[in-house]
Amino acid sequence: MAFRTKLFICVAFLTLSTTFAAAEERVPTSLTAEVMDYDVETGEFMAQGSVKLKREGVTIESAYGSANTQTQKARMWDKVHAYGKYNGENLDAKCAQLDADFAVDGGEYIMTGNVDATFGARVLRSDMAKLAGQKFAAENVRHFEDKSRNFVLTCSTITGDYDGEGLRVADGVGKVVVTQDDKDKNSKLWCNSFAYRREQDRLTGSGNARILVTQKADKNKVTDIHCDTVTYSFKAGSVTASGNARAVQDGRRVNAKNLIYYPESGKLEAKGKPTITVDLVQSGKKSPSRPSRAGNVRRGTRGGK
Repeated sequence: MAFRTKLFICVAFLTLSTTFAAAEERVPTSLTAEVMDYDVETGEFMAQGSVKLKREGVTIESAYGSANTQTQKARMWDKVHAYGKYNGENLDAKCAQLDADFAVDGGEYIMTGNVDATFGARVLRSDMAKLAGQKFAAENVRHFEDKSRNFVLTCSTITGDYDGEGLRVADGVGKVVVTQDDKDKNSKLWCNSFAYRREQDRLTGSGNARILVTQKADKNKVTDIHCDTVTYSFKAGSVTASGNARAVQDGRRVNAKNLIYYPESGKLEAKGKPTITVDLVQSGKKSPSRPSRAGNVRRGTRGGK
């Protein structure tokens, strides 16, 4: 039976407010639409036309929707827009479909289909995104940005959590690309997987890792490092390349067990039996490269034990 009058929509609202919540805590929840059907036995609402669901500071709008007072789940689809306050932060998200589970503490939202979401200082564009309390996850990530740490990344999947201070933990796998851009330089990291830990104030890239840093004032000043694992310490402002580390910088090639690079100064340190090859240029012609001991190379590169 279709309810088309404001009176019946209001009745539906009151029913949701008193029953569509966890048994131990009744949380007001409203669902309104131009047309709405309600099955008393199953507790199922079917709505269409300017559908709007409100709960705990979050408003979800769509063309179609459904909700069930017994399962405490809701689904909204077709031009979905969710906005408001979620975990004390501003939320603004658009997607093709949104599934909500209010039986989960704090509410769980799963968005699918061309997700474009902003939550706090983070921006996410992906095929799927999940928010559950302070935890999040996404698949086929085309853009994940943390403005507080000034990095943008793409990957196959990402999981993490955050609090009032921002991003706390993040892990990603599959064709990871991390980009940082500031007024002086552009940095780009490729790897198979990454892990960010705010407690250690660092980001680690593992598996076929490569980092490329280009100075904006002189685009010929490039540092290109390949290794097994890259660890970037935000506090120290250093990049540690471990495992079969090799770098190209200012016409020299450096191989060592470990390399430590300081992007701000361009200084490069080689540790663990370093080998350095320098290209010599004379009269406009290149002479054959010759290996040099690390201790004889200037401009910030030195050998280590």
